[in-house]
Amino acid sequence: MEQRYSTFSLLLINISRCVQKIKNIEMAAFGLRGRQVQCLFWLYNCPDGESLTKLGEMCGEDKGMMSRTVKELTRERLVYLDDNSERKYKNPIRLTEKGKGIARLVAEKISAIFKQCGAGISDDERTLLYHSLGIISENLTEICEDYVRKKDKTEGVC
Repeated sequence: MEQRYSTFSLLLINISRCVQKIKNIEMAAFGLRGRQVQCLFWLYNCPDGESLTKLGEMCGEDKGMMSRTVKELTRERLVYLDDNSERKYKNPIRLTEKGKGIARLVAEKISAIFKQCGAGISDDERTLLYHSLGIISENLTEICEDYVRKKDKTEGVC
């Protein structure tokens, strides 16, 4: 069991570090940050734009982080907020023409890198891998929620 934990943890940490490093290096060419990749990628795949709330869900970020990311991308004139509504978190965020160009390059880079890193993995193996990771993710989410519930119950106790 200890070996499984060690192998699993080290593989995930290495994958995460490599992804972050690649994102940071690739985005530096545009004067941007790695954490902006997800936002550009999802907006590129949502041509009608997306609300801040939904974009945060898609990117796995909270509203505060997404708000800062969108603010930075707005400052760079890569995205704009459709201000037709008074509800801040419901207004669609859209790519500008400049943003579409950069987002297209980001999507192409992601595709090329994933093709390269997935070399030697069959479609069946990939399907099984993602299925297994999905189950692990769901189980870990449930475990984390149990920890939070237990913590909440004990916080009020003297």
